[in-house]
Amino acid sequence: MTVSDKSALFIGPQGEQGEVFSALWSHLLKVTMQRRAQRFVNDPEWQPISVETHNSGHEAVQSALEQLLGLLREEIPTFSPRYLGHMVSDVSIPALLGHMAMLFENANLASREAAVVGSALETEAINLLANMVGLDPKPARGHFTSGGTLANFEAVWRARYRLDHWLALGVWLKLNQHSDAPLFEWAHCGWPVYREQMKRHGLSEPDLVPYSSVVMGALAMSRFAREHFDEEWPEPVLLVPGNKHYSWPKAANIFGLGREAVWSCDLDDRGRLSPLSLKGQIDRAKVEGRPIMMVVSVAGTTELGMIDPVDKVADLLDDFRENRGLHIWHHIDAAYGGYFCSALDGEACVLSEASESALRAFPRASSITLDPHKLGFVPYACGAFLVPDANAYLVSNIHAPYLEEVVNAEFPSWSTTLEGSRAATGPSAVWLSAKIMPLDSSGHGGFLNTSLQITRAFYEAVSSVSPDIRMLDSSDTNVLCFAVAAEGDALSEANRKTDAVIADFRKSPELSATRTGLTIEHYGELVKSTVARWGGLLDTDQLTVVRMVIMNPYLDNDAIVQKIQSQLVGSIRHALE
Repeated sequence: MTVSDKSALFIGPQGEQGEVFSALWSHLLKVTMQRRAQRFVNDPEWQPISVETHNSGHEAVQSALEQLLGLLREEIPTFSPRYLGHMVSDVSIPALLGHMAMLFENANLASREAAVVGSALETEAINLLANMVGLDPKPARGHFTSGGTLANFEAVWRARYRLDHWLALGVWLKLNQHSDAPLFEWAHCGWPVYREQMKRHGLSEPDLVPYSSVVMGALAMSRFAREHFDEEWPEPVLLVPGNKHYSWPKAANIFGLGREAVWSCDLDDRGRLSPLSLKGQIDRAKVEGRPIMMVVSVAGTTELGMIDPVDKVADLLDDFRENRGLHIWHHIDAAYGGYFCSALDGEACVLSEASESALRAFPRASSITLDPHKLGFVPYACGAFLVPDANAYLVSNIHAPYLEEVVNAEFPSWSTTLEGSRAATGPSAVWLSAKIMPLDSSGHGGFLNTSLQITRAFYEAVSSVSPDIRMLDSSDTNVLCFAVAAEGDALSEANRKTDAVIADFRKSPELSATRTGLTIEHYGELVKSTVARWGGLLDTDQLTVVRMVIMNPYLDNDAIVQKIQSQLVGSIRHALE
């Protein structure tokens, strides 16, 4: 189905396609009930009840349901195109039906014994997502998670597994006087060197267990290194962009790395990762003997929707690998922006050349995070973790006697995922959605290209309200941010004026937007260059901006866009009075 045929894609902000959805929903319920009735026809009927008891129970459920529905009337209307707040919007009809169909089955992806169809659908859905981001689905691996944070944790788990194996080999070689190279170099030696050395010395993985910090603990290995090498145990670091999404300090905490193991790389004046700063941090890590567990780049930053120069980061890491023998894990956190890969092909693509180059470099990464529950228009909670091949999917071996251990990485299970029990609703929703809205420019990408065009129109409309509206440079995606400042205003005064606009938005039931603070510590170049445009004084440590996410699928309607733009402009003017 192309984007021009939308009657079965979304319910509509006023339930315009309610009859379409109702018919599909009724069909789903009918088939689901038939399946139950026909599965074991000779079994006795469960708890036959009288009409009186049935009516009584029905009335009790309906009463409680009415209470819940009454509460939900006060929930944030994220389905509406008036909602321009966080990275959430309405869900598509196919995704909602896919989610609900699997919800009735209550399938648990922890084991194929509990979800044979759910597991197969997960593999197919992962292949669809892999193909969307440019990976070859045949060798690619992955699984669904509860969201981007867990997907990022999955990447750390696998990067740690790899680094620990290489590092343990280095310890054994140094201990047995087969190498005098620093442990830092062995921590980045690469699988070919690792396997060649294991074969040369007749080693198997159990031989390295006594030298594994994952098995023995970092403290024990630290004592071991001092006793045997007169060398400090090399503590790993994570190299992340300066905006530092909260999942990375969380990961450092959970995986026992310590807060100081998260090293920030500077951002440029647009809020993107600086490859030059990244190179400096890699060089620093080598000098300090701190193995690099992972380098992170982001496609679709939470604050500004920017896309880091993934291609340039890949070029840099290729250079370190080819010319210095350092194999460094590259993870792309594309929780928000990954779905823009569906907009790449076709004449309608309106992404910038730099963004296109970045997105086309995804296949060069070690791992990728996606959030279908954002720009995939899929119900929460649905994240996904992808890797290009089985090597990148390897993790520590865990045993549980009551569950079947699946060694075939084609079917992820409890032993290869951080989460044990996992709902099959996400794979089912993504699978059905992709069947109706192909993950390319003819389907899903068409919506996202439209959102980029609408974001630019909103940018022009907002910037024309007043000379005091200070737009941040256009986002790489569909996020729009601005501050309020008169010529010469100090940053603190600009923040006061911006907060007044935000307060006016929050009092209004008509539109919603969010507030974001860009600190000089994390966004130094961007803040300085922005404030310099109005000749302001940097008298405080952060720039406050109004932030709007233009992702709602109903903003493809000219009348709706004109209505929202008019109210948005009016609201800003009112707040400036």
